[in-house]
Amino acid sequence: MRSRLSQYRIPLLTGGIVLAGLFAGRWGYVQERSHLLASLVHDAERVVAIIDNEDVARLTGTEDDTQSPVYAAVKSRLMRYRATDKAIRFVYIFRVMPVTREVIFLADSEPPGSPEISLPGDAYPEAAGSPGLQSIIDGGVLATEGPIEDAFGTWVTGYSLLSKDDQGAARDIVGVDLAASDWWWRLWTAGAKSAFYVWLLFGLPLAGYRIMRRQHEQNEVIRNLSEAIEQSQTAVMIIDLGGRIEYANRGFSEQTGLSRRELIGRLWRDFLHDTVPREIATELDAVLYTRTNWSGEWVNRRKDGGDYPVRGRVTAVRDRHNHVTCFVAIYEDVTEVRRNETILREAKEQAEAGDRAKSQFLATMSHEVRTPLNGIVGFTNLLLETPLNAEQEEYMRAIRSSGEALIQLTNDILDSSRIESGKLNLELHVCNPVDCIEDALDMVAPRASEKQIEIVYSVDENVPKFVMADPGRLRQVLLNLIGNAVKFTEQGEINVTLTARALPADQAAKKWELQFAVNDTGIGIDEAKFPKLFRPFSQLEETIARRYSGAGLGLAISRNLVELMGGSIGLTSKVGVGSTFTFGIVVEEAPVPEGNIVPPHNIAGMRVAIASQPGALRNELCKLVQRWGATATACLPEELATLSWDTALVNLTDALVSDIVSESGNFADLPRDKMIALVPLRVSPSARAALRPRFRLLVNKPAHHEALRSALATPSGGGATPLPFSTTSSFDLRVLLVEDNPVNQLLMQKVLGHLGCQWTVAENGEIALEELRRADYHLVLMDLHMPVMDGHTAIAKIRAGEAGESMRSVWITALTADARVEQKERVLEAGANDYLLKPVRLKDMEAMLRRFMANRSAPA
Repeated sequence: MRSRLSQYRIPLLTGGIVLAGLFAGRWGYVQERSHLLASLVHDAERVVAIIDNEDVARLTGTEDDTQSPVYAAVKSRLMRYRATDKAIRFVYIFRVMPVTREVIFLADSEPPGSPEISLPGDAYPEAAGSPGLQSIIDGGVLATEGPIEDAFGTWVTGYSLLSKDDQGAARDIVGVDLAASDWWWRLWTAGAKSAFYVWLLFGLPLAGYRIMRRQHEQNEVIRNLSEAIEQSQTAVMIIDLGGRIEYANRGFSEQTGLSRRELIGRLWRDFLHDTVPREIATELDAVLYTRTNWSGEWVNRRKDGGDYPVRGRVTAVRDRHNHVTCFVAIYEDVTEVRRNETILREAKEQAEAGDRAKSQFLATMSHEVRTPLNGIVGFTNLLLETPLNAEQEEYMRAIRSSGEALIQLTNDILDSSRIESGKLNLELHVCNPVDCIEDALDMVAPRASEKQIEIVYSVDENVPKFVMADPGRLRQVLLNLIGNAVKFTEQGEINVTLTARALPADQAAKKWELQFAVNDTGIGIDEAKFPKLFRPFSQLEETIARRYSGAGLGLAISRNLVELMGGSIGLTSKVGVGSTFTFGIVVEEAPVPEGNIVPPHNIAGMRVAIASQPGALRNELCKLVQRWGATATACLPEELATLSWDTALVNLTDALVSDIVSESGNFADLPRDKMIALVPLRVSPSARAALRPRFRLLVNKPAHHEALRSALATPSGGGATPLPFSTTSSFDLRVLLVEDNPVNQLLMQKVLGHLGCQWTVAENGEIALEELRRADYHLVLMDLHMPVMDGHTAIAKIRAGEAGESMRSVWITALTADARVEQKERVLEAGANDYLLKPVRLKDMEAMLRRFMANRSAPA
């Protein structure tokens, strides 16, 4: 409390002195005012004393007075009195006319010819508004007034009665004017002097006290600074212009092992170690001659001959005339810093080595796990294409499901590692967001169909057709969310929606926010457990983890991917009812790529019957058909015979399939060429064969929107649309398969044979080069990890022409089990045209061959 009062002592004293001065100024102002008013009255009385009343009485107050010697005598006395005090501006005599009470001039102190002279008889019109003048007229007592303004200026005036008339009323009055400017100047000057004397009287001691206090504080600062320099472990020296030490603190003494007595007077250069490079020594010497500053690192010598590294700075000290008077050198012993830097460098190298080992482990794990999985999943897919009984098909699907789960786990671990290391980057391409949804749905459709879960998706009309985005990562997020919806839903349906909102601030760039939502009728999630969902390797409950399996990485990865795409992911859920996952991403609209401008199929005016049980799928189909310009009529399948329609979309259930196959329904009477069936994937090949005679087209569910529109627009009898994933194309191509693993060789041979290709096998890159020199091939399937010569080396040699000039530009598709993005980038940079990740599925190989054929037919 005392220190706080001490803190405010000086301001309080200063304020007190200021106030005292102001009060003194006010007092001096008032005193001077009283003095001036009294002086004006005194001057007026003195004028009365020097003027002869009889002379004034003889004046008539007319122009004739100007010729009178009496007027001249009176005027002369007034002028002489005014000349005695330069502060007085006017001295004059008024007369109050007895009848009219008008005030006129009798005489004044202005010399003849003055523009401001008042002649006898001149009226004074401001008399009525002059309180001092009216006071002396009415009472006959001395009076003052002002500052008051009249036709001559602004004045302060003193009045004295010169004579009275026979009735005792005031007749002649003497007035003395002081200019208002002089009045104010004298008042303020008096006030200022009073204030100044008080401030001087009390301010000087206070100023002296403050100066002494400030000097004391500065001395304390200097003492503290000196003490700090003295106690500092950093060496501080003052060096004269000749390079000799004038002062050295204890820090430098301890660094060198010399006492200060031994240091003073020595050349600072004496302490440089012999290992200091000549360039640094030269620079240090040059500082003394160029009078400049310098900083750097070097090695100093101790008294015992040892050395130690220092980091220092030499600064020139200049006086007020900018002349260098000395130098200050500051050295810091960085021995400990160097030791810590070495430790940090070694720790960094160890961390980088650990990171490389981790990356190598993940790459090896990915390759070693995917290589056998390639055979397991691949041959399982091939077996599922052959006739199997129900039990065998169940076993095969279980094997495929387990293999795909392992593949997904390796992908999640790799993505989690990339996210953790900050190496996960987006690859922006022109893509159709609807294609990403449909691709994800195609991948989960078999599982959903096996569980008899209906999948419906809807897309708003304003969603841009093409955008700039990373289709692979967008598809991955959708696949995670839709896959989870299928996993945790036992019955009901899954709805996927896509809406778009134009961003007003970015209209010029045509930016949009795409909002995706995945809604299911699954087990639901307690809201209290929401935060746990997005943690890596986190499961809500142990029982859920055991029942549904999974590593708990999918949602954590999805959240990071969505945030990387400029959006966020959200969730609403109710236990026992279902969940809705939503996420939005910001994208830029892209122009339609060349070759993708296809006129929409026209079904305007067509009458389409939607034969399905009530539900989301029927509602969505009706909305789509109406959006395409056709008329939609919703009905049950058994009501088709009672309605009029041009084309019917029939949503087949297991019971309806059974009825049609057994011919127990009335479908035999309906026109086959006008009906399109939406078929669950779980329907067996034999049942499909029985359905084909009853329908113009069979379309697998969930049906792609544009494919469905195309099917509706296809004229009756226009041919059948192949079922997705049920038939394949045939390619007459010569393929060189470069693969060292026998299982993968056999699998790829089966896949290539299934696609109508001819193949030759080479076990490594060296054999592949020899084979390419011997014969021509349309394309090369190149494994990357092989003995003798790996795929990267082989690709580089092919592009260098070592396999022959004719094969320098052969199409090369890399095959690898390494799922890292950097691996893909590396192989494409090496010269590969395409890239397939093991295990290679039949549809992936077919899609790659289609890309090759499209490139082959494109104009050069």
